[in-house]
Amino acid sequence: MVSYAGDKLKAVHSFMVFPSDLNYNSSLFGGKIMAEMDIAALKVCRRALYGTNAYTAVTVKFDSIIFKKAAYSGDLITMTAEIKAFGKSSITVKITVTKENSPTGEVEEFCKGTAIFVAVDKNSNPVPHGLSF
Repeated sequence: MVSYAGDKLKAVHSFMVFPSDLNYNSSLFGGKIMAEMDIAALKVCRRALYGTNAYTAVTVKFDSIIFKKAAYSGDLITMTAEIKAFGKSSITVKITVTKENSPTGEVEEFCKGTAIFVAVDKNSNPVPHGLSF
């Protein structure tokens, strides 16, 4: 069993909102932010899985995504993904998202959610990862 703490349990991911990321209401499309949250969470899972029997991890569930505000073209979106729990082959990741308003620079929480990943081998079969806190 491998025990983890510190920086390997967190990953930061960011992107700027471009006009192509907007929905019909001229705010950030929810599907875009969910895709970016998935990438942020995968980064921290991949780091945790180095040196284990797992090849990578796949998303099996997004849970309780809450959109608190709208984001607009030019806003800088930054998310922090942090591992909250290890199961036998699962990894639960909390993702907190902030937006930096363009042009004021005001930073506020924009969205948050939880994703559950499963460690898999090269054939996409679930495998125990042996990780714990």
